[in-house]
Amino acid sequence: MSMNPVKALKRTIIGATAALVATAGLAAAAAPAQAGPIGNCAELRAFYLNLGTGGDDLRDNSEVIVWLTQRSGGDVELQHVTGGIGNWSNRSYQLAYQNTNWHVSSCNVTGIKVRMISHNGTFQSDDNWNMESISLNGYADGGAPAYSISTNGNPVKRFTGSSQWWSMLG
Repeated sequence: MSMNPVKALKRTIIGATAALVATAGLAAAAAPAQAGPIGNCAELRAFYLNLGTGGDDLRDNSEVIVWLTQRSGGDVELQHVTGGIGNWSNRSYQLAYQNTNWHVSSCNVTGIKVRMISHNGTFQSDDNWNMESISLNGYADGGAPAYSISTNGNPVKRFTGSSQWWSMLG
């Protein structure tokens, strides 16, 4: 039985909202890094990404790319997050997205990797960015939580022109 795309998106948004509340509670408690599938193996179709930043924000002409790493089948690029985010004042950025064509099993995921790319403008040197926290929640068809990975630090990673990559197993 196929689900109406609008109904699927609504369920994803509801699931993402619940994940945001849960993630905020975990971050407030300064929980240790967490990662792994939730429940039985499931095809991941939608994701909710939350990035926390420190005092050194992502510049407007830089971007962050997030991938899922897998045991087999290669890494799956999820989303480009462009800099110049107007909402950095609250020190976090949230993004919900889905793709019904992804075929990623929650039990095949081995973690995430993140890359910051600095697109320098005139008279600019490489960007530096402090990633204070990251959480990525994956959802199966119908919005059921199926994968979660998160960590926080001070910073988790300081990205620079010569140090553009970060990864976490889970």
